[in-house]
Amino acid sequence: MPVIIMITIKHDGCILCVGCSSVCPTNAIELIGTRMEHFPEKCIDCGICVRTCPANVIEMHPKKKSEKSADKK
Repeated sequence: MPVIIMITIKHDGCILCVGCSSVCPTNAIELIGTRMEHFPEKCIDCGICVRTCPANVIEMHPKKKSEKSADKK
């Protein structure tokens, strides 16, 4: 069974450089107002955004079971 990955952005440390958005091949991260927003339905879990972020505020981690069931609602 494949592991489901979740991307999180720590908004309080984000410097809004939009580097993550500019390298994302599926446009899964966008600047909306004054925050970088992640759109999981577009994300292919490639991790390019994580490696590109100069502030190290983007993380990839396995999704918890409670998060999986919450997505189905």
